[in-house]
Amino acid sequence: MGTDHNLDADVLRAANISPDTLLATDFLNHYNEVAMLVDFLGSDDEISEEVLSWKPESYVDHFTHSGFRDKELAIEAFCQADADLVSRFEKACNALDQKIIAIQQAVIKSDFDAAGEIGRTLFDDIGAINGLIVGDGPSQTHIDPTDSGISQSDIDNLFG
Repeated sequence: MGTDHNLDADVLRAANISPDTLLATDFLNHYNEVAMLVDFLGSDDEISEEVLSWKPESYVDHFTHSGFRDKELAIEAFCQADADLVSRFEKACNALDQKIIAIQQAVIKSDFDAAGEIGRTLFDDIGAINGLIVGDGPSQTHIDPTDSGISQSDIDNLFG
């Protein structure tokens, strides 16, 4: 990707990119939109369709396809972020992706109670990922963003 942008802390802050982690909070929009819809599942078929149309998307893909003004800077900064942080970030995102996929599976079965139960901790998970993005030092040690709040066996039992 090259270093076409200035990764100066002030430039990063102006773009809502953490100068400490080199990650942008705009990525959370990918999850916030679907999380807000989960509370309304069962009330309108259009909401179910929107939840079902959600797809997992990597950080780089999100910014590549987004209208985010500083998307090239966000991608470049991400490519220079600490590998351990990126690994923890991606692991947390993958766990959240799996939780949303489980919600989609419940919606397909019109089991909106199960979808709501799985979804009740989505914003907690998003908050934990936000902690990784903004570099919340003390709170990161108390939050495991890879803990999706429901085990894979619990999800399997819902659909067994």
